[in-house]
Amino acid sequence: MSATIELKRNGGDQIAIWLTVAMFVLMVALFVTVGGVLLSEGESVGAFLVVLALPVSGLTAYLYREAIARSFARIAINWQTLELRLPTQRSYVAQEKVEISLPLASIKAIESRAESFRAIGTTAVQFAYSIVLNDGRRIVLGADRRFTSPYYQNAAGVISNNVKIPITNLGLVDGNPGFLLVAGQSVPAWDAVPVSADTMQKRYAQEAQSWRIVTIIAGITLAIGAIARAFGG
Repeated sequence: MSATIELKRNGGDQIAIWLTVAMFVLMVALFVTVGGVLLSEGESVGAFLVVLALPVSGLTAYLYREAIARSFARIAINWQTLELRLPTQRSYVAQEKVEISLPLASIKAIESRAESFRAIGTTAVQFAYSIVLNDGRRIVLGADRRFTSPYYQNAAGVISNNVKIPITNLGLVDGNPGFLLVAGQSVPAWDAVPVSADTMQKRYAQEAQSWRIVTIIAGITLAIGAIARAFGG
């Protein structure tokens, strides 16, 4: 391999995340504007909408950081080096920012694992990938989430093919969700003991149920916004 292979994200992922950011910005603006109008008219539902805008604002800020990360991450490989430009927001848990060029010969291992986070009755799972260097350092490439293209999985696969080292699957670990995966979240060290196979299947089932709940909540939120607009208009 002589030419450099640059791994690029699926264009649909880029468009989807920025559209989601725009939607949430509009939602916050709607809640604040309509809530303010209703409060000025003595309607108590206005206070509810303004309060509702606070957690949605936090989620919007998180989505914006995620969009920036997806836009500027870069992984490229040629016959002797691996080039990495990795923003901090490349998984649910903030990582160290990386901008480095590594000799392929310095890569000792490539590892993957699933990481689950449970909070207020919901479960989220991400699939993380990392490389281990000969000097013992670990670089977390990032983590793929549901409904996005497997960018980091593809990157790990390309690296594996070129250094002739298989990807080691370390199973699934339970992470700490912090405050709704927006602040204070963390995961165990990569040498942590994974959960049992039965627990792993349980986490996947819980995640599937959680996405159904999220879909219902999103529908209710949009309905509230529509009702609020009707009251305000």
